[in-house]
Amino acid sequence: MQEEPRRVFVTLGKKSYPILTRLDERRFERVLQIAKESVSGVDPSMEQDERLLLACFKLAFSIESAESKIRDLLGGCGSI
Repeated sequence: MQEEPRRVFVTLGKKSYPILTRLDERRFERVLQIAKESVSGVDPSMEQDERLLLACFKLAFSIESAESKIRDLLGGCGSI
């Protein structure tokens, strides 16, 4: 991560949002790509807030699924 935050404009769905980030350019672009892919998989005729909420749930489900797979691979020992 960088020391000082930088302001970037992110377009997700139908709107742009100014945000501050400390992520380096490469990592920020990868995170942004994942977010855009998540939103693009949601019906574009829906309202923006509904699309973002569903994209959030889609990402949360992906994280939970990955955690579950890791737990299975570790044989259920310890926490992640």
